[in-house]
Amino acid sequence: MRQVVIPRHGPPEVLTVREVPDPAVTPPPGAVRIRVRAAGINFSDLLARQGLYPGAPKPPAVVGYEVAGVIDAADGPSKVIALTKFGGQSELVVVPAANVFPLPANWSFEEGAAFPVVYLTAHHLLTRVAAARRGETVLIHAAAGGV
Repeated sequence: MRQVVIPRHGPPEVLTVREVPDPAVTPPPGAVRIRVRAAGINFSDLLARQGLYPGAPKPPAVVGYEVAGVIDAADGPSKVIALTKFGGQSELVVVPAANVFPLPANWSFEEGAAFPVVYLTAHHLLTRVAAARRGETVLIHAAAGGV
């Protein structure tokens, strides 16, 4: 399978594509294997490429927190969205089943792959950071990114 790799920190031109063995056809208990049709790219991925994201794996690294694709090695919904916590920019990923959700029928794979991180970020900011409650008004300004 192919993966997008950060071989060293730097500008976008450092990104390369590498061939690696496919993950196991039979994933470990509690996990599923997904054939990726679209992978999200977030600000954290850009920071990881530049060496500015503290939690990112050291190069060479495959980043990507979210994917949409088709489960090809487990029972369950066939078209899904999944959180990957790195490694998502690959043709195949193995993730915990708890991180997998059905792709809404009217969504494209690209829409599905663009949703999880921005949704979770917005949800966290509204519910935990701002502690917004029903009936309150929230002002959102400078909304230029996915969130």
